[in-house]
Amino acid sequence: MARHIARELSAKYPDLGPQEIAEKMRADVQEKLGRAPNEQEARIIDAVAARSPRAAAPAEKPLSAWVLVVANLVPLAGVLLWGWDAFALIALFWMENVVVGIFFALRMLALDPRDLALWLAKLFMVSFFCVHYGMFTAIHGSFVFGMLGGKRYDVPGFLPLEPALRAATDFGLWLPLGVLFASHLFSFLWNYLYRGEYQRAELAKLMTQPYGRVVVLHVAILLGGFGALALGSPVWALLVLLAMKIGLDLKAHVKEHSKK
Repeated sequence: MARHIARELSAKYPDLGPQEIAEKMRADVQEKLGRAPNEQEARIIDAVAARSPRAAAPAEKPLSAWVLVVANLVPLAGVLLWGWDAFALIALFWMENVVVGIFFALRMLALDPRDLALWLAKLFMVSFFCVHYGMFTAIHGSFVFGMLGGKRYDVPGFLPLEPALRAATDFGLWLPLGVLFASHLFSFLWNYLYRGEYQRAELAKLMTQPYGRVVVLHVAILLGGFGALALGSPVWALLVLLAMKIGLDLKAHVKEHSKK
């Protein structure tokens, strides 16, 4: 109920912030009932303010953005020290997409856990998301491994898991993948839970949000990857590819976690 009221009032009074909406609700109770809000009404008013789509998060600190940048620099060691080519980088970035999907499913499940009525919708939407995003990622992975990996990483059908595991072992991708996983875990704990994004997020937007990141990032990465492979994967081309990925990732991260 608080979530519904918050959205209705924010749409009706777009120039009012969360605290101003709360003050208006208190004034309306005083005007209509001739008394201050009672304990139950006060709790509802506070819940509405907390769930307002325009509710301001605590002041953003660059910590999670720095963690993201550092995590994305770990593959630099693969390029400079371990002899990675463009395929190894793109395979790693595809595996990161799987990690992104896992954390978006967790975001949906963690969304406003006190709202019992929302749980039914969350369970349905999370199940649907896992199937749909899983198919989307599998098809995407089939192109990555089938087109860039050569015969060694041929994909049976649209099931890239086995070639992905083989590539992770061949190129030593487990450590950088673990670091990227830790970066997304930190963002989930810091931004989503600690900074209270779970109170203001919307289920429908959470379900569609990762697709935009995947499409924009990997169209650019795949184009750059084809170019790098065509040039024989020189170090400078891989560094450009890595810088492109970091820049796109950082831009998406700042936009996603900026104050509303």
